[in-house]
Amino acid sequence: MGKVVHCGPSGAGHAVKSVNNSLLAAHIWVAYEGLITLTKLGVPAETALDAINGASGRSLVTEERIPDHVLDREFSFGFALDLMRKDIGITMDTLTALNIPAPVLRQVNEMFAMGEAKLGPKAEHMEVVKILEELAGVELKR
Repeated sequence: MGKVVHCGPSGAGHAVKSVNNSLLAAHIWVAYEGLITLTKLGVPAETALDAINGASGRSLVTEERIPDHVLDREFSFGFALDLMRKDIGITMDTLTALNIPAPVLRQVNEMFAMGEAKLGPKAEHMEVVKILEELAGVELKR
């Protein structure tokens, strides 16, 4: 995850990792929605990212993952969709056990489940963009 942080009692680190990856999944999905919208409006993805990354909407996803692994259509990050879904699933189990509604995270879970069903479990996790691209009739690329 980047650095070692003592998170609490046994299992806390595992929970933090799963929530971290669930938040990453949420960032991926909403960044794709926004960029697909802008691309469909005629704004080139790289131009949109340049503007977003100089403003408050930026994230690791917009600064690194999309420019480095999506726009070239290589999807080369190296983290399979089934591993992302495993972590999101742990978060879903935790939300259910604690009786926390979390509708946005649950929607992200559904979107990534749809991606895994359509693309396969070993697809690169960033490839879920293909689901939105197909629905919108536009492709994010250089």
